[in-house]
Amino acid sequence: GQGVLEVDIGEAKFGEAISILWNELRGGSWVLPCAFAQSDLIRVAYHLLKGSVWLPTTGVAGTMPLCPLGELGKLGPDARDIHDGFQPMTGETTYPAFWNHDASLVTTLGQSQNRYLSPLAKAKPGRNLRKVQDLWPKAGRILIAERLRFNTQRLAAIRLQNKALSNVWWPFFSKHDNEQTEKALILWLNSTIGLIILLAHREETEGAWMKFKKPVLGGLPVLAVNSLEPDKLRILSGTYDKLCKEELLPFPHMAHDPTRQAIDYTITQVLGLSDISILREILAREPVVCLKPLT
Repeated sequence: GQGVLEVDIGEAKFGEAISILWNELRGGSWVLPCAFAQSDLIRVAYHLLKGSVWLPTTGVAGTMPLCPLGELGKLGPDARDIHDGFQPMTGETTYPAFWNHDASLVTTLGQSQNRYLSPLAKAKPGRNLRKVQDLWPKAGRILIAERLRFNTQRLAAIRLQNKALSNVWWPFFSKHDNEQTEKALILWLNSTIGLIILLAHREETEGAWMKFKKPVLGGLPVLAVNSLEPDKLRILSGTYDKLCKEELLPFPHMAHDPTRQAIDYTITQVLGLSDISILREILAREPVVCLKPLT
């Protein structure tokens, strides 16, 4: 519906209360009803998870085909497993890696490995040795953030030329091992729609600092890129090729980010949706994104 029950303390607004049917909450994510401070953004996320785009000003603006991320491929090992099997090296080895997430350096959709890994000869104290043969087959060209600081960082997912492992990113190995579907998925995960859905599946840690757990990401609704018509897939892949080296601004500035606007424009054109610029605006001012109170 619309509207909220405003919660005031004296003359100051303290929050907003909305209701959700128990039948819709039971068995699903309990994060959704309190995922955002703006009630309209919760409504947006609610509809997105059902495969429809709802805009505060106009209502439902279209639908989209979604599927769980796990249907498209598999997520690789976590940071603990990597440290139990490898040690990072600056010199070149057989095992490329993408290490850390420096907000000042990770600014584009396309990236290159920035470190290499060397297999451990023996287990670290108090740990079990992980075998390279168990870890390396789970490397991927797609890397999805395992943790994000939304007020400073810019990308939720990146794509490498070669398969790699990481310490703060989830490697994702596509079942189809197809460049076009990989590129389309990267665009989706960094679009405004993709970010809203991702934020609705976060694990709270500290303000804008959040984590994304492997089991939760496996069920994350994403664009069903494997079932798109070939011409739509080519458009998304071509847009990635055009934008992969273009710098994106930090998430709080997404409303005025020309690269993210171009990503959103392609997504809306391919799916036949209305303009979603208002979603960039309300997401950019969300406190968990910009660390500023709503005014």
